Amino acid sequence: MFDKLYVLAKGGVCVFSGCPQDLKTHLMECNIICSEIQVPIEVLLKVASKGMNDQQVLRLTNKTSKNKENIIMRTKTETELFPDGIQFKSQKFQLIDTWNLLIRCMSCTYVSHWKSLIVQSLCYVVFGYNLTLLFNSDIGKPDGCFILNFTSNSMTTESLKKQSLLDQNLRFIFFSVAMALCLQMLGTTLTFPPEVKIFFNEHRNGP
Repeated sequence: MFDKLYVLAKGGVCVFSGCPQDLKTHLMECNIICSEIQVPIEVLLKVASKGMNDQQVLRLTNKTSKNKENIIMRTKTETELFPDGIQFKSQKFQLIDTWNLLIRCMSCTYVSHWKSLIVQSLCYVVFGYNLTLLFNSDIGKPDGCFILNFTSNSMTTESLKKQSLLDQNLRFIFFSVAMALCLQMLGTTLTFPPEVKIFFNEHRNGP
């Protein structure tokens, strides 16, 4: 489950630092018995709980320090220091990259966010059905300009009906746009927490 282990004994001294699969070998090299039925990390923690003055803990600490010194020596002899750091070569932009990113985005959306997509789609369906109940189906038929200041005495019944439909049309446009924005914000809110987890994981993995 872990890539690396860094185990401290009681008192704060390091008794092991490395990969979990190397732990059993580390114990055997320090003359600590670990049978096939024993879990190496449990054996190590039991020994580490004895304190930094225990002989087994001292052997583990000395072995860990020696391994650390060997790594430092290899680092000095096998690596080369770059004053400006390691230069990473970035890939040149190609049109095929846009297609690949689009496919990855769609795959992530439909695989990971399908629940929020279903909720958002149901909200759109319910919202559209409610619009048909709230507004007259003839609001798109009349054409012309909406008169802001008018009196019912100076207009015919047909003109009043037309102005009423135009008024409902304006209300319909404003209401539908406002609700569409709210539903879009709802979808963004539902998908944002998983996106944050992906962002932190990518940031942790590095370039």
